[in-house]
Amino acid sequence: MNAKWLLTLPAAVLASGILLVACGGGGSKDSEPHRHGNENWEVEASLTDMPSFLDKYSGRTKHLYSVVGKYEEIMKMVNCYCGCMKYEDGEAHSSLHRCYIAEQDDKSVTWTDHSGQCGICTEELVKIEEWSKQGKTPEQIHQLIEDNFNPNA
Repeated sequence: MNAKWLLTLPAAVLASGILLVACGGGGSKDSEPHRHGNENWEVEASLTDMPSFLDKYSGRTKHLYSVVGKYEEIMKMVNCYCGCMKYEDGEAHSSLHRCYIAEQDDKSVTWTDHSGQCGICTEELVKIEEWSKQGKTPEQIHQLIEDNFNPNA
């Protein structure tokens, strides 16, 4: 009888663990980074709440993520020329904004680390910030991005 109990107990613990994970009890929280294709995604409450995956990036990259809210409308207007707009894990990026924000609604922001890994994405936002500070209009900035980053221009 004791031998059966010794074999049954580990099986019951294993089955409980599998059931707990399958029901979500052992899964990751939305606010923790998780893989989505080639990107890490992390859900935060707003554009002012920075994702934890930025801890491994430079101050420059952290700064650029912190200004996304300020330049969000311009970023949605411009293309990204790193190649992500052609094809990225079955989903084309629709603008430079998508290189920083994977999803967004009135309750949360899903950050992506795509731009943190891409010099072209970061350089485009550097230029948007620079040209904005020089007083360029969004339309002028859009044209400058085209002139400076579009390989077909």
